[in-house]
Amino acid sequence: MHRTQLLALTAALTAALTASLAPQVDAQTMMTVRPESKLTLTGSSNVHDWSCKSTSFLATIELDSNYATLPLTEVRKPISKVVVNVPVKTLKCGNGKMDANMYKALRAQEFTEIRYALDTYAIDAGSVTADGFAALTKGDLTVAGQTVKVEIPITALRSAGGAMKGEGTLKMRMTDFGIKPPVALLGTLRTRNEIEIKFEVQLERAVVVALTQPR
Repeated sequence: MHRTQLLALTAALTAALTASLAPQVDAQTMMTVRPESKLTLTGSSNVHDWSCKSTSFLATIELDSNYATLPLTEVRKPISKVVVNVPVKTLKCGNGKMDANMYKALRAQEFTEIRYALDTYAIDAGSVTADGFAALTKGDLTVAGQTVKVEIPITALRSAGGAMKGEGTLKMRMTDFGIKPPVALLGTLRTRNEIEIKFEVQLERAVVVALTQPR
């Protein structure tokens, strides 16, 4: 074998070995949140139940690009990244006084957003279909400046065009975040500690616009 051929073969083998050892990075698809998405916070008091809702929140969500075309039974980790920020003052309870009490309890002037960041998750293998799955997620939820590790069971369902709907429910206590349950009407109305957070997020693929410099 000529020296030139030997060098070429060595280079080819080196390139193949390097490629096989290099970490494999899956392509990701950015998603945007549709306007019909919503987050609901519910609880009760010694007088009545209450509910507050936000339909205005910001999210950075990335999915494995294969999720849109392959059966989800063939996509090992459909979700790549989730970070959600909910401006506290977008939560509305249908009563101005109650809104004000909630903002005060959440220290909205100091901590303007509720934030959630996904850490990891495990898919329920028995729930996976071509277009959906259930999973137990783990992440960090930050409310009123306090960050708590939370586990949230979710379901996800894909629809036409690569759109996705995700739903989940989390039960917690206000005191988990150092929040004292609000009291009103000279102490005659006492909010109970337990709360429930529900979300329904409708996602669609983000449109990427390429910008070119004028000639």
